Amino acid sequence: MSHEVDELFDAEMVQQAKTLLALVSIVEQLPAQQLTIDPLNAHSYEGKLSYRIEQHDGNVVMQTRGSMDLSRIDFREGFSIQQIGQEVWHTFGVSSADQRYRILLLQEDEFRAEIRTDLTTDTVIPVLTLLPLMLWLGWWTINRNFASFTRLANALRRKRSTDYQPFTEANDPEEVALVKRALNHYLHRIEQSFLRERRFSADAAHELRTPLASLKAQLQNLIRRADNDEQKQQLNGLLTSTERLVKLVESLLLLARTEMPPEPMQALNVASIARQVMADYYHKLEAKGLQYQVQLPQRLEWLSDEAYLSMLLTNLIDNAVKYAPPGSIIEVSVQQGELLISNEVDGVHQIDTERLTERFYRGQQLDVDGSGLGLSIVKQLAQQLQLTIRFERHQQRFIARLHFDTDQQTL
Repeated sequence: MSHEVDELFDAEMVQQAKTLLALVSIVEQLPAQQLTIDPLNAHSYEGKLSYRIEQHDGNVVMQTRGSMDLSRIDFREGFSIQQIGQEVWHTFGVSSADQRYRILLLQEDEFRAEIRTDLTTDTVIPVLTLLPLMLWLGWWTINRNFASFTRLANALRRKRSTDYQPFTEANDPEEVALVKRALNHYLHRIEQSFLRERRFSADAAHELRTPLASLKAQLQNLIRRADNDEQKQQLNGLLTSTERLVKLVESLLLLARTEMPPEPMQALNVASIARQVMADYYHKLEAKGLQYQVQLPQRLEWLSDEAYLSMLLTNLIDNAVKYAPPGSIIEVSVQQGELLISNEVDGVHQIDTERLTERFYRGQQLDVDGSGLGLSIVKQLAQQLQLTIRFERHQQRFIARLHFDTDQQTL
């Protein structure tokens, strides 16, 4: 701002000097004595602007009253800044074409400083006054334009992993509509890929059931007709492998089934279903010398799907029975909205709780009958039922925690 003000007034001084030069060239003879022009007192800035005309030898011909004496300020060609005492003056000097006269124009810097201050104040104060409003309007405009994206992001976060329904387009800005169409296309591709994979797994497992059942029956017949113990031992090994393959196929079919959405939720007594599952496994408990320690309320109602919840609890109880040492205790209880199923484990067993739900992961317990799909099925069922399942090891016990949302639980 200061530079622009100085440029403006310097240009004005040049124009005034040109005007005075033109007048001097017109007048044939200037007065011999010094002529002092008195102020008109028409403006407060009048005393801050001065000029003088002098001969080339320095004799003053004409000057305005209030300008500096020759002893205090010298003539300098062109622009210059001179300080006289406490005052700072801007000067511009120019000589006539015939070198007879010299013109010196003077402007006090205080005059320019006042103009600079006034211009800065008039420019900055409105900006500072309007800045909060401008910032608020910018913030409001950005939020308004991005509100649709925020709603879309929230809807995307709320989508379940098995929900492939497309996003509806309703009065959306063009940018949001483009993103929705791209997301819908992506969701459709994922759904088709997932359906192909699930259909292949289900069809393959289903097609294997009949030949495996036939193979198992033939092996059993061969065992009954075996001539010696060596043949029976070999055939029993084949039968064991076949039964393991049958269980794997059944687990794959169950896993494919759990990937389908459940039936509409209804209020169920979780405690009653858990007791029924435990009763179904009682014969296996007795075979290993295991015992139940149960702490369940008489009624514990939850909005769920009975078939899926029963399968989930069955797999958790089955896992506890398989890996519990003979003669140990399986605990089933409810604590602070969580259903806990725990069993003892051998101290030498290393359990990677982060990988337990991976398909076909069995850790180091390869000698235990199973396919490594049980806890994968549990995880899938928990997601379908909108439950949280966590696994942890505490000292010599392995604990499965099934969390119920207390906001939806009814007692």
